[in-house]
Amino acid sequence: MKKFLSDLIARKNQELADLKKRSDASTDVNEVRSIGAQMDAIRSEIDAAQAQLAEIEAGEARSATPAFNPMQAIASATMNQPQARSNEDPRATMEYRTAFMNYVQRGEKSPILQYEQRTSTGTSADLDAGVPGVLIPQTVIQEIMTGVEKVYGQLYSRVKKTNIKGGVKYPIGSFSASFSRITEAQGVSSRTHAGEVTGYVEFSYNIGEIRLARTLLQTVLSVPVFEQEFSKVIVKAYVEAMDKEIMVGSSASYQCEGILTEAAKVSSRIPSSNIITFTEAEMADWKAWQTNLFAKIPLSMRGLRPEFVMTANTYEANIKTLKDNNNRPLYNETFNPVDGAEICTFKGKQVVLVEEDILGNFNDIDVSGDDSPYFGMYWVPEKAYAINTNLEFAVIDYFDQETNQYVKKAIVINDGKILDPKYLYLLKKVAPSA
Repeated sequence: MKKFLSDLIARKNQELADLKKRSDASTDVNEVRSIGAQMDAIRSEIDAAQAQLAEIEAGEARSATPAFNPMQAIASATMNQPQARSNEDPRATMEYRTAFMNYVQRGEKSPILQYEQRTSTGTSADLDAGVPGVLIPQTVIQEIMTGVEKVYGQLYSRVKKTNIKGGVKYPIGSFSASFSRITEAQGVSSRTHAGEVTGYVEFSYNIGEIRLARTLLQTVLSVPVFEQEFSKVIVKAYVEAMDKEIMVGSSASYQCEGILTEAAKVSSRIPSSNIITFTEAEMADWKAWQTNLFAKIPLSMRGLRPEFVMTANTYEANIKTLKDNNNRPLYNETFNPVDGAEICTFKGKQVVLVEEDILGNFNDIDVSGDDSPYFGMYWVPEKAYAINTNLEFAVIDYFDQETNQYVKKAIVINDGKILDPKYLYLLKKVAPSA
């Protein structure tokens, strides 16, 4: 049996090496992802075989142990120092990961799973009713964080991320830093006001939930593949919701603070001078863009690589059609040489494209109706907005007696707030003056 397992491990390692070479040589994204899934499955088989081999060798070692000698045992106990415990996170072990997969797929509970009860203000009724959540393994958390930053979330991936205590007012200046001189006579100053920003921001304990379909993940057998699929489901739902809440969220609904929601307030923190208006004629005039927007951007913001946010419709129909006085287009198409994707820029600044439920298309906005008049934004994301969360997701699974349904969902606590509105300009469509 030992030889069989050793040979199996050797064969699987060779398969892994061959797939690695194929992956490194491939330029097809879909093929690379497929190879990655195969490699994860093989690694899982190798881990299982190595665990069986180690168990066999441990059994042989126990059978070869010499007869018990009381005096020798006492001497060893007094002389040997206690061994250091492993620093491995319990939620990163294969045992925990397998138990978590069984919990999500079949609702099986295990004593090794870590549970968390959240009952702070604003939590869902399910949690307040006493339903505990199973903490997601660290491997899945890492997958989620990687997905958030590199795959989805055009707005979420760009804003500042914090992990601070909720319910406490923090000076906005504490989220940035500034340089100042002190003299010998002054000694050690009290506290230098960082960033020259007044005001406070207070993050709440808001619960977000992601409904899961058990059948979606029920047929996956390998733990690594299950974790990849699970993290994709969580990431996509989470960051799509965050992108929308960053723009149109409402604290009244226990959501992040929406930028457009704040702009609609009578006493908005966003200065009126940061609301840039365009008529249809000005939208098509490149000189109006220079005068209305770019000429008003302070030097302190110009060097921080600000970005545009707008819909694909606005970008295609209004930005790419701008022309100079000689009717020559001002836009030059550029493409990523690796994947052929179009690189969206405007006046050398990156343009982030968002869905139409986040911002309106300029040509579709009816300024005489109830439509939101905002069609774009020009901002420095990490200076203008922050999401506060520890990305500690938990999964709850229970039977709802009222609806006669099994409920399965992932939950997370987070909140989002505008930090410094001076790094935020909103682009608004208006009717021409009479």
